[in-house]
Amino acid sequence: MQKFDVIISGGGMVGAVCANALAAADLSVAVVEAGPQINCQSDNERTLRVVAIAEKHLKLLADLGITSLIDDDRMGSYQAMQVWDNNSRGQLNFNSGSARDLGAITENKWLVYAAQKKLQEYPQVTTYYQHTLDSFEQSQRQVSVNLDNGDKLQARLLLACDGAGSPVREMAGITVRNSSYQQRAIVCYLRISQAPEKTALQAFNHSGPVALLPMGGDLFSLVWSCDEDQYRQWLEADESRFIHGLKAHLRCDLGAIELMSERASFPLRQMYANETVVGRLVLLGDSAHVVHPLAGQGVNLGLSDVAELVRQIEGVNLRDEETVTRALKRHQRRRHSEVLMTSELMSFLQRFYAIEQPGLTWLRGKGMNLVNGFKPLKHWLINQAGS
Repeated sequence: MQKFDVIISGGGMVGAVCANALAAADLSVAVVEAGPQINCQSDNERTLRVVAIAEKHLKLLADLGITSLIDDDRMGSYQAMQVWDNNSRGQLNFNSGSARDLGAITENKWLVYAAQKKLQEYPQVTTYYQHTLDSFEQSQRQVSVNLDNGDKLQARLLLACDGAGSPVREMAGITVRNSSYQQRAIVCYLRISQAPEKTALQAFNHSGPVALLPMGGDLFSLVWSCDEDQYRQWLEADESRFIHGLKAHLRCDLGAIELMSERASFPLRQMYANETVVGRLVLLGDSAHVVHPLAGQGVNLGLSDVAELVRQIEGVNLRDEETVTRALKRHQRRRHSEVLMTSELMSFLQRFYAIEQPGLTWLRGKGMNLVNGFKPLKHWLINQAGS
């Protein structure tokens, strides 16, 4: 039986980054990932799912040596954000005020590739690709895991980073609260001739927000949230009608827009696990929470989970039951409040902007413009991004 400090189920974005952070803290780690190790080449076709990484998490990834493994043309930085309400005159403009970036956009696949590749540099990390956990049991001081190939592993902590449908969460009997937004997001790539440079754009409509995320130059990733009874008409429309409909939902002159990829869609929902710490099992990322993508907070919440967990257990004697219990309780308490605040704010905004009453439309616009003119609040909002 092989022994480690930590076993991670799931080697995707959150799991692989977490393994790097734990290894950098001099802990031994086993990563169990159902899929093969990701391989990316510069000339690979772009994948449709992208992630927005907040500034503080860019620093985390850079400190871990992960971002340096992502090709420059696969990561688009942004130094400003423009948000507007198409049903009022409300708008918000965020700017770094310097040459620093507010964040960056990259493909999910490239971030996973870079994080998994970086793990190869740590002798204290063992990876089990194309394997899964069959079962686990825990005592007061350790967790024992059985893999699908019969291997047995033992560790002081087990982390579930295996996605929204987390098998480990199911094995532990942890229940979740689910809520559908009755929406789907349409994603694709666009070339936009007159978009502002290094700027993320988002328009609010009653039917859902439309986000344009800069991938570098004039290339943007579109994330268009549509009500379930509307999305198919745009997903299946010919290019001319699709672009015409998109412009109608943007209501902003950005010059010529050209479709550069196929289109895909995925359902939008909110989910919380009712517990994120059970004994020596900890849920991180989508295993613990799923939020609306309107502000690009999903993976940022997961990365904040990672940063907080490492902060709590670094230097802790993982054999000491009382000390570990206190550390994990602090982690759960701090992450619960941050995740709840962010997730409920995203849900409130999604539902608030869907209301078509004239009085509320005026109030939305007035509120956005008041926030836009109050620099301390805007600065706080930027600092909160990805909490």
